[in-house]
Amino acid sequence: MRIGLYGIPTAGKSYILDRLDFIKVMAGSRMLREICPDFDAKDEAGKTAVRQELADMLATTGTFIMDGHYAFGDKIAFTEKDGLLYDVFLYLHVSPEVLRIRMEASDKNRKYLAYDIEDWQRKEIESLRDYCHANDKDFYVIDNPPQNVFDDVSEVVEFIKAIVSGYSCKALADRCVQKILRTSKSDTVVLMDGDKTITLEDSSHAVFGYTTHLYDGNFYTGYQAWKQSKEFKSYSFEDLTEMPVGLNRTVCDAITDSTYILTSGHERVWGFIAGQLKVPFYYGVEMSAETKFFITKKLQKAGKKVVAYGDGMNDYYMLKQADEGFLITKKDKTVSRSLKRRNLEGLNLV
Repeated sequence: MRIGLYGIPTAGKSYILDRLDFIKVMAGSRMLREICPDFDAKDEAGKTAVRQELADMLATTGTFIMDGHYAFGDKIAFTEKDGLLYDVFLYLHVSPEVLRIRMEASDKNRKYLAYDIEDWQRKEIESLRDYCHANDKDFYVIDNPPQNVFDDVSEVVEFIKAIVSGYSCKALADRCVQKILRTSKSDTVVLMDGDKTITLEDSSHAVFGYTTHLYDGNFYTGYQAWKQSKEFKSYSFEDLTEMPVGLNRTVCDAITDSTYILTSGHERVWGFIAGQLKVPFYYGVEMSAETKFFITKKLQKAGKKVVAYGDGMNDYYMLKQADEGFLITKKDKTVSRSLKRRNLEGLNLV
């Protein structure tokens, strides 16, 4: 397994890599200059050639993690060979305000203050995410809201260790698709999000008062799902005996014999709700926006038409990929704030 740790200059990638003792660490910047001592004096074409040479050198190497850069300001450094090199992409997100302060204090990186750092990060994340979606690779944004900076990276180190041990949203998607294909007798599969799609409110909050800042960054990748599963462990509640939330009747009326619930909600809560609805549900630590997207894509590749229902950013890529995507609106007919700036063209608003 080869892992790429990306992020803009001063994000703190080296700080994390220095704390990994369970996987081989490659220092990309240092290796580029070992290959080409005058790397910094090269023009963009020359630098790209050196980066491709490094990627070729590492293509047959086993498990390792290496730092990387998608772009330097408006100059894209990422190449197709970089993409092919890695199995997993991590992106380290830090508050633009913090990055600006760090750059101001760095002679080497002060030149990047000329760029809109927030826009730079956003474009890198979306570009890498799109690349991973197109090429069936795991992608995780590492962030730490509400602080938006890492005073302690021990949890990040723990997550990287989980990836090395097999944590994978893509792998969960594969398992879900295998089960769905064994049970679905229809050419059309209906995928439904749980909370605020099938239910009118968030079931975890309704049942055991769960609130979180984990999704404040609006990324909804497997890293946030992994952290949520850890938070769930600190809550306890009695077994459910009656439906704890209201149901969205419009969505429930669309349930067919080939409907499957994909939820990042609590297993026990959704085990009860799905049981009452008599609909199979899929859950797990790795259930994220990427997992739902890959389930949709893989079902389509297997010849199924996919109809999907969801309400927010955790469902966005699934809805856009589906043959028909139904976006559940709020009572006032507006869409989730998590979908700000998102292209909703082609989606059916319900």
